[in-house]
Amino acid sequence: MNKNFLQLLFAVVSISVCLAGRVPVTSRKAEGHHVKARVSVDPLSSRSLLDNDFESGFEEPWYDSSPSTVHWVVEDFYTPFEVSYAAPKPSAGTKYLRAVRNDQLVSGLLILRTLTFTALPGDEIAFNFWIRSKYTGGNTLELVMAIGETEQTLVSLTSYSTSVNLEWRPMIAPIPVSEPVDLTLIFYAFCGSNAEDAIALDDIVLLSPNAPTTEPTTTTTQTTTTPLSLSPTTATSTPTTPPVEVCGGNYNDPSGIISSPNYPQPYGFDEYCEYIIQVEEDKRVELDFLYFNTEGGADYVTVYDGLTTTSPVLLRASGFHSDIITTTTNKCLVVHSSDSQNSFTGWQATYKSS
Repeated sequence: MNKNFLQLLFAVVSISVCLAGRVPVTSRKAEGHHVKARVSVDPLSSRSLLDNDFESGFEEPWYDSSPSTVHWVVEDFYTPFEVSYAAPKPSAGTKYLRAVRNDQLVSGLLILRTLTFTALPGDEIAFNFWIRSKYTGGNTLELVMAIGETEQTLVSLTSYSTSVNLEWRPMIAPIPVSEPVDLTLIFYAFCGSNAEDAIALDDIVLLSPNAPTTEPTTTTTQTTTTPLSLSPTTATSTPTTPPVEVCGGNYNDPSGIISSPNYPQPYGFDEYCEYIIQVEEDKRVELDFLYFNTEGGADYVTVYDGLTTTSPVLLRASGFHSDIITTTTNKCLVVHSSDSQNSFTGWQATYKSS
């Protein structure tokens, strides 16, 4: 058997193995990153493929197209790649997608994409994320919608990148289309070279009010044994939402939740609502906006560092926004205002004393 024949036989066997099976992405750090071929799926069918809690060990249908030495890799909570700075424990399951650097912890850009899919009016993308950095804002993470060559940022999460962020956070980002459109979603991120720097994603799911529904029949055990319910309620698991149509109010508990009137349904026109938050003396108020979608340049949320509109302004925002605000005293005023047209989903925030 000559040398050329052996080489040909080895090549055929190698190709057959590659086509017959997949290598779990959790082995990439040891074997070196590679890009697997992607299956071609029509955009409408791709909608049903977007959900992923990564418990399978694979990132598909999302795929890593990072250009540098940092890549998205499925990690198990009990066998982390970076033991000294392990991720927080997920609320369900043990696996998630993490930015993994080489042994020298070289920094770099990360890119995570979907297949092209058909987005429908009312669609939202929900996910959990964790981002940490040695220096505030040291790492970046944003979700972008791409239609052809045009990209639009849906949500930026860089403000959560701090040295003390040690928890998973839920996020829901609306996909702003008024008719069915073929597009892709992209997570752009940058992970630094400090040992503390980390970024992770989990429990990605497409939410749609226009998705087909089935008639209720009987409760099955499958629902109770699913690692994570991917309903909008679970994706935004926080303290109980206030009753619908609540416009402002007084909040004196150590922690709680506030939201725009009628959330998660659209708020009304010509609203002006004052939310007065006071916690115990010698504490500060930490306000965390979990969801934010108002008419840009028209409908605003303003946070004052005090109980009147003459107090210093800590935040004035509209459109898409996410942020954590901390007051200098134990009280703050949150004002929601809307104009006479174009009502949106609104906003939701948790507060706690710190």
